[in-house]
Amino acid sequence: MNSREQALDNALIESIVTQTVDELAPRGLFNFNAPRQTLMGEGAILKIGDKLRQLGASQVLVIADRVVHEQGLMRSMERSLERAGIKFTIYPCITREPDETLVASATELLARNQADFVLGFGGGSALDAAKAIALAGTSQSSLQQLAEPGFAGRRVIGLGAVPTTAGTGSEVTDISVIMCADRWHKFVIKHVDLMPDLAIVDPGLMLDLPPLVTAATGIDALTHAIEAYGARSSHPLAKALAICAVQSIAEALPIVVGNGGDIAARLTMATAAYKAGLAFSNSGLGLVHAISHQIGARYRLAHGIANGILLPYVMRFNALVCQREYAAIAHMLGVTRTGMTEREQCMASIDAVRQLLADLGLPGNLAGTNIHRDDFAAIATDALADVCIRDNPRNVTEADIVTLLEEACGNKNNL
Repeated sequence: MNSREQALDNALIESIVTQTVDELAPRGLFNFNAPRQTLMGEGAILKIGDKLRQLGASQVLVIADRVVHEQGLMRSMERSLERAGIKFTIYPCITREPDETLVASATELLARNQADFVLGFGGGSALDAAKAIALAGTSQSSLQQLAEPGFAGRRVIGLGAVPTTAGTGSEVTDISVIMCADRWHKFVIKHVDLMPDLAIVDPGLMLDLPPLVTAATGIDALTHAIEAYGARSSHPLAKALAICAVQSIAEALPIVVGNGGDIAARLTMATAAYKAGLAFSNSGLGLVHAISHQIGARYRLAHGIANGILLPYVMRFNALVCQREYAAIAHMLGVTRTGMTEREQCMASIDAVRQLLADLGLPGNLAGTNIHRDDFAAIATDALADVCIRDNPRNVTEADIVTLLEEACGNKNNL
């Protein structure tokens, strides 16, 4: 080997060593994604035309809840878009959780209209559908492709969200959940381009929600906050948002369930759901959602109801590794007292969640559902394949999930 070849070899080795050291050097990094713009407050919907015009939108496809449309909740939006000179088509197609068929028909409509912006208007189902339609339609991809790890397609049109419930946080997440065509399973899709460019959060759109829907969606937000706080990938910013959301939900949720016309409490809940959405979108979730995605699809159980039932059982399971986190949550729930140990505070947080469910009139177990013991193994298998399971703080086995389901059905007395 001559001196030139030796010099090249030495340079290559030095480059490899330097790159390796550089890749190992960063510590404690975390990524944080959020909507480009958010407008929040009473009457915010009246400004949507101005906001969309600023974003360059000219032809908008609105994916909406049918009930929301029939109740006239979209009229303020329509007036604002008309004043801004923005053309729009309202597609009030959401009557239940969206599936592959609905997304396919809406992407065809997107292409025919040559829309340059997709807006979800309604509950979590409408927002999730709009997000999937915008990404699938403009990347020319199927939902199966979107759900694959490492999907590289990109959204090339605008995306916005107007929630009419305070629960899912879909207006601030990079996640969309869509039913498979068999309506037995769900696509759980996570992609940076599912994060809306614009979120309009107006508590005035939530005033007429029935108490049961208010309770179920509010418990969904609480589940997001608690799971995000204890998630493996959680970090200081996500934890700060999550713990703040827990406190706000504990204070405001009973009020809005008992007095849905309290606009201040509705705004507090909308803000809390937003914070919880930001938290879990950037930190991950856990075992509650991994299981609820399965039983919700199989047994047509509303997502918030499923989460609420499972939450205290999963908290008890995760308490082995989350004692400190749940003790902090107990403080936010207002159930600590002087002299309590950390373990006692941890257990108090679980009891407080169970009591809140009871106070809101939500079920505390799965006994009233048509869940079948013979399905437990299949549910466990599917839950272990769910994207949410990877951030659960405690390692989980199929046997663990079967045991949790038995407890939640009342077959075992663990709580």
